[in-house]
Amino acid sequence: MTTAGAPPEEAVVDAVLFDPLGAQTLLAAFARSGGHYLRQSLLADISRNENLASRRIQALLDALQLTGLIRAGQDAYELCVTADDALRYASVLRGVAYGQHRHRDANEVEITLSPPARPSRLMESLPKQGFSWARLYDTKDSLIELASRARRRFVVISPFLDDEGLRWIGAMFEATARNKIERILVVRGRDDVELDVLRAHRSTLSLWDAQVLTYAIAHDPALRKPTIETFHAKILLADDDRAYIGSANMNRWSRDFSMECGVIIGGPCVKPVATLVDAMISVAERWQP
Repeated sequence: MTTAGAPPEEAVVDAVLFDPLGAQTLLAAFARSGGHYLRQSLLADISRNENLASRRIQALLDALQLTGLIRAGQDAYELCVTADDALRYASVLRGVAYGQHRHRDANEVEITLSPPARPSRLMESLPKQGFSWARLYDTKDSLIELASRARRRFVVISPFLDDEGLRWIGAMFEATARNKIERILVVRGRDDVELDVLRAHRSTLSLWDAQVLTYAIAHDPALRKPTIETFHAKILLADDDRAYIGSANMNRWSRDFSMECGVIIGGPCVKPVATLVDAMISVAERWQP
């Protein structure tokens, strides 16, 4: 328990969250110094021995001053709490540093966005809203890059398809060419236009050794309103650790004209998506030309 008047641990942690390990080094040095003072010569030693840049040390000292743990004197910094308190704060910060290292988020998320064809009222309005394209990636480029990351399998799930979309898929399959991987395309397989596209490009699909599956299951026709089990999801999966989930169909409209938005995710968060894709593949049927 800290001495009365000492700052809360949370306030200290928040102040030095940019480098908790450096802060705990300084507090431990304060506690070890007989008079609870750190002079410039000792700070220089800490900088050299702990491989802490002088600018980083100064930033930490400034942050610790804001919490009230230390104060600046004429030629030294003085500890404003007891040595035991300083060591207690140092222990907490060491735990925070360990937590940052041990539990760093392994998931990655990138936002992909394709602008609509011009002229576009949306594109005229976005700058007025303070919208920035920074850290956004064009869907077309992102999906090609995603395909190139596949090492075992690459799956394209798109309910709608046309000739340009099939060429787009071909470009993605080409990006996987240096690897002997499984290539799978899942479509609804009920629309005549879509089926005509598959027939027209079956030699290309064969060249890529692509497995084409259809997922549109007709349920009990005896029901008053017979239903078709199918999908509207748009998913691309590279192995089991990177995926696109968004609005883009594999057709010209999505590629060249409409505004499409989605995310490319990587890491452990992809596992449930891969499980969903596996389930879809298990109930889908192999397309017969």
